[in-house]
Amino acid sequence: TIIAKARALGVMPEFGKAKTNGRKTAVIGGGPAGCAAAAVLAQLGYSVDVYESDGTPGGMCKLIPDSRLNKSVLEDDLLFIKSLGAVNFITGKKVPAAAQLAKKYDSVVVSTGLTQPIALGIPGENSALAWSEYLASSKKYPMKGKTVAVIGGGDVAADCAATAVRAGARHVELIYRRRVCDMPLGQKELDELLAEGVAITERARLASINAKNGKIESLSLVKLEPAKGESSDSRKLVDIPGTGHNRKFDAVIIAIGSRPDCKPSSEKGVFFAGDVANGATTVVEAAAAGKNAALLADAFMRGAKQPKIEKPVKSVCVLSGRRDLPVPVNTEFFGREIKSPFLLSAAPHSDGYDQMKLAYEAGWAGGVMKTAFDGVPIHIPGEYMFAFTQSTYANCDNVSGHPLDRVCREVEKLVREYPDRLTMASTGGPVTGNDDFDRKGWQSNTKKLERAGAMGVEYSLSCPQGGDGTKGDIVSQDPELTAKIIDWVMQVSDPDVPKLFKLTGAVTSVYPVLAAIKEVYKKYPDKKAGITLANSFPTLAFRKGAKKAWEEGVVTGMSGEGVIPISNLTLANAARHQLHISGNGGPMDYKTAANFLALGVQTVQFCTIVMKYGYGIINDLESGLSYMMEERGIGSVKELIGCALPKPITGFMELSPVKKVSSVNEELCMHCGNCTRCPYLAIKLDGRKIPVIDPAKCIGCSICVQKCFSGALSMRKRTAKELSVMEH
Repeated sequence: TIIAKARALGVMPEFGKAKTNGRKTAVIGGGPAGCAAAAVLAQLGYSVDVYESDGTPGGMCKLIPDSRLNKSVLEDDLLFIKSLGAVNFITGKKVPAAAQLAKKYDSVVVSTGLTQPIALGIPGENSALAWSEYLASSKKYPMKGKTVAVIGGGDVAADCAATAVRAGARHVELIYRRRVCDMPLGQKELDELLAEGVAITERARLASINAKNGKIESLSLVKLEPAKGESSDSRKLVDIPGTGHNRKFDAVIIAIGSRPDCKPSSEKGVFFAGDVANGATTVVEAAAAGKNAALLADAFMRGAKQPKIEKPVKSVCVLSGRRDLPVPVNTEFFGREIKSPFLLSAAPHSDGYDQMKLAYEAGWAGGVMKTAFDGVPIHIPGEYMFAFTQSTYANCDNVSGHPLDRVCREVEKLVREYPDRLTMASTGGPVTGNDDFDRKGWQSNTKKLERAGAMGVEYSLSCPQGGDGTKGDIVSQDPELTAKIIDWVMQVSDPDVPKLFKLTGAVTSVYPVLAAIKEVYKKYPDKKAGITLANSFPTLAFRKGAKKAWEEGVVTGMSGEGVIPISNLTLANAARHQLHISGNGGPMDYKTAANFLALGVQTVQFCTIVMKYGYGIINDLESGLSYMMEERGIGSVKELIGCALPKPITGFMELSPVKKVSSVNEELCMHCGNCTRCPYLAIKLDGRKIPVIDPAKCIGCSICVQKCFSGALSMRKRTAKELSVMEH
């Protein structure tokens, strides 16, 4: 848990006990929901009595195998809860009814969980073990050498199966009504289960348990299929006639779920939380529900308005004294105050009013609506998105299929409804070689967006698919053409509406392009203009399944994590030109964005990260940036911007010539042997499978350190003897 990690790192904050307010509240159930409710109520100053019928608190967490939740972690959490205030655990006794406790306490939170295992109601069921009794006392039921059937397919069934395997069972098999792909397990949990050697029989029903003199001999199973007319993933399954058969098993554990032993009521001052209220959930969700119930109880006791809780299993509780943003992240965009330097780029997630509204409601400071044109036919293929890796995409910023007139209407609406957000739009124009025709197109699109009230206009000069009439594949690879187009726009530009010209990093040198742009800007000193850099990078992707001798190659614009190093270098080289830059191209976290800002960009545009995590990622980005600035003693975004300048790049010949050698921490070594793939043949394993480094062959490249799974390898300075034996 976070608490255990904080303790291990020595960064556990001290929580002083809250001053009691003289009121008492009761919590029924000492599981995750009850403990979380108790923690919050204690922090708010209430005296809390937690009633738990079992001998110790922890609830169902105590039944989770140590491989998934070490009991020492649970003990740490309970100690932490007790340290927060007046929390008293009353255990091992019959718990009074909620109505009875409500007469004695100012409020009651009921979090009794799902305590009654669900029965199948089949012949011979009394010979089987319920999952709860097996996990609670697995040592009472020896499984060594036995064949074990576990009925069910969820986390509890998986825990039972894994526990039986580790107890020495000869064969363990899950029998599940639905398909393996329908099992409510994460991929990691499923992979671990299969790695343990657990077999899975899908779409089968246990019809009876056949036992003699209390000893199980076999199970009667029936195969299942979707009912007539149902889809393949339907939950409505029926027996397949003639498929009944017997399988030999020595033990059966039924793990198909549990029911609560009470039902939520509407009694005044009594609040229900956790699985008893929401059904089966995860430990985290149960704890979140407990926190929310505590807030409801607190509001009731204070006679205050009840807090708005949209999802009971998503906590709305904020720790007392927590600072969301210890350092403000507000900044400016050409003199306009904005809540943070983070903006949405012109991409799928900004392609219209509905998307931008979601972004603004999630907390984004602003964004650039997806590139749209007027009177230019746009070809958007039906399948234009690619994924190179989980964090590197292609064609995220393909142009919009919406006409510019529609975008203008949506800009007007967004500016009217969200005047505090930076609503910009992206456009472009024709590049046919007919200057008079082309100029009119660029200027017309500019004036349309200005009249619509756009707070800024970005111009796409960097389409990775290229364009007609250019000397290079991309408009902004040609300094002369780039300057000409920018001049057309600046001729008619409203001085109060900033213009950004989006360039490409796919150039041998960005200097000639930027120098040409600066000459244009000098002609219009009263107008606001900058650049967006470095955007996606042109690449070739192969389409799978194309009916050719080889896969079909398609030019795509690569974005996301894969282009970050290119963007960093391009921005560092552009910094000396002192232009207003909006950084684009790759940022996938707040640290990468901070690097952009340190290199001198004024705002950072995000695309791929939103595609991957959704609009809500803005909270993590802003919070991460704020805490990082606090840690580094940076007092504002303004102070962060450009702090890596004027010399952001250390030359190759300036890097330290000090020779280092690889070193191993034996306690951390996992004995995997991955380091023996050293390209200089400097590492071998000893008899204990511990790396032995030959200082005569090691050149200090650090590849082994970077590839070490466990962090066992590190680089250190060479001794005089090690320096003397280096091979030359």
